[in-house]
Amino acid sequence: MTVLRADAERNLGRILAAAADAYAELGPDVTIDEIARRAGVGHGTVFRRFPTKDALRAAVIRARLDELLERAHELLEKPDAGAALEEFVWAVAESCRRDRALFEGVEQCDGFEEVSAAKHELRDTVDRLIRRAQRAGAVRRGLDARDIGALVGAAIQASMHAERSDAWRRYVQVVLDGLRPSGRPLSGLERDGRLDQ
Repeated sequence: MTVLRADAERNLGRILAAAADAYAELGPDVTIDEIARRAGVGHGTVFRRFPTKDALRAAVIRARLDELLERAHELLEKPDAGAALEEFVWAVAESCRRDRALFEGVEQCDGFEEVSAAKHELRDTVDRLIRRAQRAGAVRRGLDARDIGALVGAAIQASMHAERSDAWRRYVQVVLDGLRPSGRPLSGLERDGRLDQ
């Protein structure tokens, strides 16, 4: 690797880390100048790698989705399928809580192929985690990755208005309890042309 290429890679890492921190701390309206300042590079360096602010945000979101995907793949190897799914739900909740401002705009980045591809791959992998837990009798039937995402997102959103800063943990625990097979059967809501049962 040439010195120039190594320097460019180092700058990329610093830009992505600075952007993630800035989004978490200041929200989605943070400026490129602020991100560049935090990364210790000029704003031109940021724009050479990311032509728009949305492209930078998409790259940061992709990195976070890749982290969750890597964790999901690790958990597919865990012998206790129910515990694996629960561990993944906690990982998603922690990521959403930590990077709330970043993930609030994830749908806005769907036009970026790398974000759409990562979301699709993550959804498929989480569905595999869920099916394993269902076969083990640890999770109720009829759930899929979209349900888990919506429930965890709602728990994190609700905790923003709670008096206690750790309320998100309580709400996520309620979500996890609702996933258990002892609950009432889910209603037959149509999902992508099929009726869940």
